[in-house]
Amino acid sequence: MIKLIIFDWDDVFTLGSKEGYIKCLHDTLVDLGVNLDPEEEHKRILSKWSQPHREELRALLREKPELLDKACELYEDKFFGGTFVEQLTYVAGANDLLKKLSNDYVLALATGAHPEVLTRQVMPKFDVPDIFAQIISAYDIDDPEKHKPHRHMLDTIMKTQGFAPNETVFVGDAASDVQMARNAGVEPIVVLTGHLNRAQAEELKVCYIIDNVGQLNSVLDMINNN
Repeated sequence: MIKLIIFDWDDVFTLGSKEGYIKCLHDTLVDLGVNLDPEEEHKRILSKWSQPHREELRALLREKPELLDKACELYEDKFFGGTFVEQLTYVAGANDLLKKLSNDYVLALATGAHPEVLTRQVMPKFDVPDIFAQIISAYDIDDPEKHKPHRHMLDTIMKTQGFAPNETVFVGDAASDVQMARNAGVEPIVVLTGHLNRAQAEELKVCYIIDNVGQLNSVLDMINNN
């Protein structure tokens, strides 16, 4: 029986997150006068996806590491200044879903989102209810080896909340989310509002795939009845 639901945040609840991060990163390179082939730029961004922005920028500036500190300053001006949040919309009905789920499950977040932007800008913008028992961000983890797809975030939440892997599901939108869940022995649920399309999720042999997080209840019923 499922008792704990852990969610990724970006492109699960807020849509346009991927485009927002990419815009902040790309605009930072433009300001620095760094021109990468678009395909190479995209590849490097995805190679460090869900990790703190310094790691993203480190990959993008592989040939010019001396620019990293300046790049972080430029990125943070954009990211905290609204460039990211302006790109976002919210999944219709998500707040009602969260309120209903909170009656039957413990809810938590394991996310690459910056905690300050998430709690002070994004959640207030969309009136997200204060019902998450625990939020862990990649920015809370000092050791980069423990970022997604490492199991650390899920293990930490399960230990703190007192639940076992077979009592837990993780809802995400990316291959790294699926890998993290499996590394922790947790059932992954993929939403198709982010990185993965249905064919890609099926290639990863994900059993539970939904168009958006609003369809989560039907999947939970299936899992609990098995």
